[in-house]
Amino acid sequence: MKTEIQKSMEQLAKGADTIIASPATIEKLRNQGLPLESAPAPTLEERFQARKASAKDVVQFLPELPPVELLSPAIKSLYEEIIDCILFGLNGAAITLSGNLIEFTLKHVTFVKEAGGYQNYDPDKWDQFEKIDFSNAIGRAKRAGLLDSKMRKRLHEFREDIRNPYSHYNIRKITRNVIAGHVKVFNLETGEYDEQDIPAEQNPTIQAVAKPLIDKRNVLFVFQFADEVVKYVLKRLEESLVG
Repeated sequence: MKTEIQKSMEQLAKGADTIIASPATIEKLRNQGLPLESAPAPTLEERFQARKASAKDVVQFLPELPPVELLSPAIKSLYEEIIDCILFGLNGAAITLSGNLIEFTLKHVTFVKEAGGYQNYDPDKWDQFEKIDFSNAIGRAKRAGLLDSKMRKRLHEFREDIRNPYSHYNIRKITRNVIAGHVKVFNLETGEYDEQDIPAEQNPTIQAVAKPLIDKRNVLFVFQFADEVVKYVLKRLEESLVG
């Protein structure tokens, strides 16, 4: 015979696609006779099939690589790694790497511009660039004439809003604008429930559920912005060296 808690849980679960509970709560429900089972992890084949279906949906939106003659091996490698992450659904990693792509490219083009061309590579001078942070890389590229004021402003906004939160995994900041609406909150002690709108920034569990959804929504926009920056500064560098 079903317990009252089991009947209540089944009723509340109708139409739901996500149920959140702490390990302690799950154990308590099992002790009260609720037959909770853990879903089996997908097989390797199931994972690949799901990724393949998803990849077919997004591949058409991926930008083309910059012209081969302007593309350094390191930049090309970052592009390919980001694309692989997107195709395999690793959207958070792709966003983080997009920030790395922008930062590395800024340092690369500034180094080349200050050296007077690719032929003047000096590993000791490159070491200096590996020690500067993203903010200083933006400023140095601006002083080298590789950024206009508008792009400089956009890059600092990207640094504050996307790059830093993802690089440091500031999950509360990443999910700060998410609200889980009409969440049915069940009280095991009283058997009662109410519906609440819960801001993700107030609940770590909802943050963990919300972040992959935010990553998926934003990944193409972020990668396309990174691609725009790379092509912009490579073109500015080429024009400056020719001039």
